[in-house]
Amino acid sequence: MRDPAVAMRSAMRAMLLLATAASIAAAEDQPTATTSAAPDAVQWAEFQSPEVGFAISFPGQPRVTTAPVEGQNPLLQYDFQVSVGDDTVYSVVVFEYPDGKAPSRLDNDYYVRLVNAYAKGSESRLRKRGPATIAGRSGFEAIADDGKGKLNHLVDIVPAGNRIYMLATAGPRNHATGDDAERFRDSFRLLGNEAQPQSQSAATAPAQ
Repeated sequence: MRDPAVAMRSAMRAMLLLATAASIAAAEDQPTATTSAAPDAVQWAEFQSPEVGFAISFPGQPRVTTAPVEGQNPLLQYDFQVSVGDDTVYSVVVFEYPDGKAPSRLDNDYYVRLVNAYAKGSESRLRKRGPATIAGRSGFEAIADDGKGKLNHLVDIVPAGNRIYMLATAGPRNHATGDDAERFRDSFRLLGNEAQPQSQSAATAPAQ
C-alpha cells in the first residue's frame, strides 16, 4: 500500500498548483510535518487555530507547518497533520490569500478541477464527488480510491473569506465512509470572522 502521508502530500501539492493558478500562477510544494500515534492509543481532542480561523478534532496532537508559498509571497500555506499507525492520516491544509486576491468564483467546475488534481496527485480514482455543506458553508466533497482499492480518501473543500480550507483523510478500504473520517469532517468549524453565516444558504449534504 502506498504511504498515505506521501500520497496526501502529492495530492495537496497538485491541488495547491491549481488553487493558486486561479488567481496567481503556480507554487512549489512545502513539506508537511506529521506526528504518529499507535492505533490503540488514539485520543480524539479538539484542536483550535484561532490565527487561521478554524477548529477540528484530531486523533492526536497535530504537527504544524506554516510557510509562504515559494514564489507566491504573501500567499501562505498552513499544514496540520496527524498520522495514526502506518495506514491512516488526517490533514487540514489552509491557503491564505492577501485581501482581495482569493479566487473570486468557486463554482462546480472549479471544485471538480481541484478534486481531479487531488486524485491525480494521490494516484487515486474519484468514486463520488459533489457539493456539500460543511461547517454551515457551501463546499465540495469527494471520495477517492487508489488503483488497488486499498487506500481510501475523503476530501472536503471549504472556502471562507481569503482562505480555502482543505480537509483530507486517507486510510484502509472503506475509511472514507467510516465513523472516524466522518467524525473528523463533521468536527470542523470556523472561528472568529470566518464563522459568520454566508449570505446564501446551502442545503446540500456531503457526498455519500
